[in-house]
Order: sequence, then structure tokens, then C-alpha cells
Amino acid sequence: MAACWAMMLRFDTVLDLSFDAAFVNRGPLRWVARDSSKPGRDGQECWSLHASAEWSEAHLEEDAEIVAPILIEAFKALGGALPQAWSAHRWRYAITDSAVDGGCVWHAADGLGLCGDWLNGGRVEGAWLSGRAVAEQVRSSFIAEAR
Repeated sequence: MAACWAMMLRFDTVLDLSFDAAFVNRGPLRWVARDSSKPGRDGQECWSLHASAEWSEAHLEEDAEIVAPILIEAFKALGGALPQAWSAHRWRYAITDSAVDGGCVWHAADGLGLCGDWLNGGRVEGAWLSGRAVAEQVRSSFIAEAR
């Protein structure tokens, strides 16, 4: 399991960014998302930030008051702004390595498959990709049986 520093940023105005979510491939951040853009959400502008596992592990024992300004500056470099309020959380056991090749388990003889975030990186996108991978295994088995 790897750590992840996570933050919630609150703004009094909507940020003029061209995206609602993004994977970040440089600096301390790995994922940013405009939480207030999710369906059924209204109210204040809020953004979630997740630091990369490598950066989080390197700063695991730092206080939030040390970590937060670094992550906020990284967000500002993406076009963000200084928030009116923030909270930071050290998520000590956040991310799993992919447990299996392919992100799912498929036992063709029994037509039984397993999927989930725990098999493919431990995050919601890992769960989705794992489900898609097992669905592809099911589809392929039906095609093979039809031949």
C-alpha cells in the first residue's frame, strides 16, 4: 500500500479552468478534480487534489501545514488559484499496486471472473478498468464458444 496526500480546496468564485478533472504527470500532484462539477452538486467551488504516491511517501510524516502550500502552488501552476479555505489529509494506505496482470482474474473453465479496484491500482479508475477488463474476458469467451 502506498500513501496519498489528499486536499480539498474551497473557492468563493468559480475557477476559469478548461477542465473539470485531470491526471497530472509532473510535480507533486497526480490527480485534480472539480468536485463541484459532479452531478447534483451545487454551491461553492471545490477542488480535490491528490498527490502522487512517490511524493506522498517522501512527505508522509510532514505536517499538513508544510504539505498544503506545496500542493496549492502545484495547483496554481495548472491555472488554479489560492483557495479561501483548505483541508489536507494524510491517507496512509491509499493506493495498491496492481495485484494481477491485466487488472482482473478470469477462470474460463468456470466462467468466473473477479474485478475491483484492489486488483488494478486501488482507485475508482482502477475499479472501472478492472470491470472493463473482466467484461472483455466474458465477451471473448462467448465469441470463442460461438465458433
